[in-house]
Amino acid sequence: MTEPVTYDDLPRQTSTVERGVTALLMVGLAVLVPVASFLGLFFAMVSDGCTGDTECNGGQIGLGVLVAAGSPVVVFVVALVVVIVRIVRRLPAWWVPLVALVAGAALWGLGAVIAASAVG
Repeated sequence: MTEPVTYDDLPRQTSTVERGVTALLMVGLAVLVPVASFLGLFFAMVSDGCTGDTECNGGQIGLGVLVAAGSPVVVFVVALVVVIVRIVRRLPAWWVPLVALVAGAALWGLGAVIAASAVG
């Protein structure tokens, strides 16, 4: 029978500094996540432009708010899992929080566009 794969026999490919930078970037991302989620909730205010003559799609506004408020949390959790897997496998992981920041900002902006486009 084959033995399970262990990563203890692999040569160390990441330095302590690289893991420290990764940890600091993840902490910075963790600080930004609640701020971005909270600010995403304010996209519900686009419905203030829905007056008598202006038609609005309430479901689309809700979807935009959900995307803007929820995407930072989802992106952070995915980034955290990827960072843990890469560190266990002794692969560089410093770039993962940076990619997560860009992806989270893009999804947050997409939520803003979805919510704003609901106001006719």
